[in-house]
Amino acid sequence: TALNIPNVEMRYLSMGMSDSYKIAIEEGANLIRIGTKIFGPRQKR
Repeated sequence: TALNIPNVEMRYLSMGMSDSYKIAIEEGANLIRIGTKIFGPRQKR
């Protein structure tokens, strides 16, 4: 359901990360964060 807020335009739906990006796309996300899938796990300091 879209919100109808005067003078507000929301073009991006950001949700999902490396483990949930497929579901996020199914749910309509057009911006996902998949750093771990691309770069691998972070190095511990």
